[in-house]
Amino acid sequence: MSKKSLALLLALTLLFVGLLAAGCAPDEVEEVEEPVDDEEEVVDEEPVDDEESALVMAIWSAPEGLFNPNLYESAYDAYAAVDPCFAGMMTHDPAAEYELVPRLAESMEVSDDELTFSYTLRDDIYFHDGEPVTTEDVKWTFEWMMDEDYTGVRAANWVSIEEIEIEDERTIHFHFEEVDAPALIRVSTWAISPKHVFEGTPIAELEEHPNVTQEPIGAGPYKLTEFAEGQYTILEAFDDYVGGKPNVDQITVKVASSDTQMAELITGSSDLAWVQPERDEFEAYQQEGLEVVRYPANAYQYMGIKLDHPVLSDKNVRHALTQAIDRWEIVDALFDGMGSVQVSHMSMVSWAYDDGLDPLPYDPDKANELLEESGWEMDDDGYRYKDGERLEFTLSYPSGNVPRERNAEIIQDMASDVGIAIELDMMEFTTLSDVVFDEQDFDLYLMGWSLALEPDPSGIWLSDDHWNAVGFDHPDNDELIMEARRTTDMDERAELYSEWQALLVEEAPYVWLYAEDEAFVHTPDLQNFQGDAFSMWWNVEEWELDR
Repeated sequence: MSKKSLALLLALTLLFVGLLAAGCAPDEVEEVEEPVDDEEEVVDEEPVDDEESALVMAIWSAPEGLFNPNLYESAYDAYAAVDPCFAGMMTHDPAAEYELVPRLAESMEVSDDELTFSYTLRDDIYFHDGEPVTTEDVKWTFEWMMDEDYTGVRAANWVSIEEIEIEDERTIHFHFEEVDAPALIRVSTWAISPKHVFEGTPIAELEEHPNVTQEPIGAGPYKLTEFAEGQYTILEAFDDYVGGKPNVDQITVKVASSDTQMAELITGSSDLAWVQPERDEFEAYQQEGLEVVRYPANAYQYMGIKLDHPVLSDKNVRHALTQAIDRWEIVDALFDGMGSVQVSHMSMVSWAYDDGLDPLPYDPDKANELLEESGWEMDDDGYRYKDGERLEFTLSYPSGNVPRERNAEIIQDMASDVGIAIELDMMEFTTLSDVVFDEQDFDLYLMGWSLALEPDPSGIWLSDDHWNAVGFDHPDNDELIMEARRTTDMDERAELYSEWQALLVEEAPYVWLYAEDEAFVHTPDLQNFQGDAFSMWWNVEEWELDR
């Protein structure tokens, strides 16, 4: 079988990624979308190393404690440990327009028929426990997720893999049943787990394994040395990292609410913080000599709608909900305009985003018209009724995140203007996640998605996906998603995704709310921090503390 050279394949990868015009500047990309949690109050203090090369980073929500790429579900597990502790065979280089470049592998080839990917691992790669990374680990990482007892949510990523063939301890081949466009990026960049740590434990029990919940072992630039649940993780530089030992010896990732972040940055209790965009606060940070890094996010916020609800199953009602809410005003009110109204599932920094697609407008008159058309009549109390039943829903949302709490109140107020009564039900994020994704016991809910560089939406939007909690099952949905997976032609994929995005706008399984800008604030001591819409950790080994 003829092979393409690495150079040619990297050019092909650039074609796949197609980010030349994206203008993006979290994360070594998570090749799966995660629901975005919210911030929590934490009062306990974390230990901080006294050395100059110890950095403290603040995030606004605690990780759930699933510290493995195959199992984690919260973006905060990625921030706190998964991203800096694990590495894949290849990685993306934002400085080179997101081209795939070697990491644990020294070379990569793809067959002319695009059905076989081959990788040759380096001979100097090690896990944090000192064991070498081999092709046995690579194969086992993927077969874990392909096993019928796998308990995670990423099985849909690998449905096209026919066989994983080990040639020797450094050479491995992935054979596919059919062309699968997202597979090149996903297989190449997926973080590798150590087989020797987990073998012997039943697949169904791995999510309880201590090397998942407490002591993850990867091959990334940092290793987790301490985890205090709900408070912090401590990461130590890995001496034998393939890219060289990182410059910063220790990073503490701690949980701090937005109310305390500014004081901690100003006093030096934190060196780096993930913050929400607010112009007055940015000015205050800069007046204190702190540096602000802001860019469009590869994430968005939405209001999910239970589609089999006896009232919300009516598309007129869903459109009325959307058109009753002034999303542009929400962006201005909550983020001083530093964000955008979300149109559909794709983020504005993705090559798959259709910039010619218009969102449903803010039009309360049209909302009233649609509700009247569906038989909901306005009563003297200012709310609508039909057959003696009031038009009312419960909106569930997570506590702790001030903008989202305000957003819930704004939605309640705007919906009431067209006669829709909304009762607010605030709960902790973990409870909400169970209610939405496991129990599916809701009318409406607020949540967000952190997206991947590869825009394939399977995993969230296929009719049988775990994350498809709203129950979207349109006859065209699965076919459009899978057809876009079966071609590597960028133009064809873009057309299919455009059609799919328009379908989501029309069917309104969500009220698409907003995408606030991503923002980090850090002290001037921190050098070489380059936030990116797809990975804040992508060059962490180059960070330096000048103090």
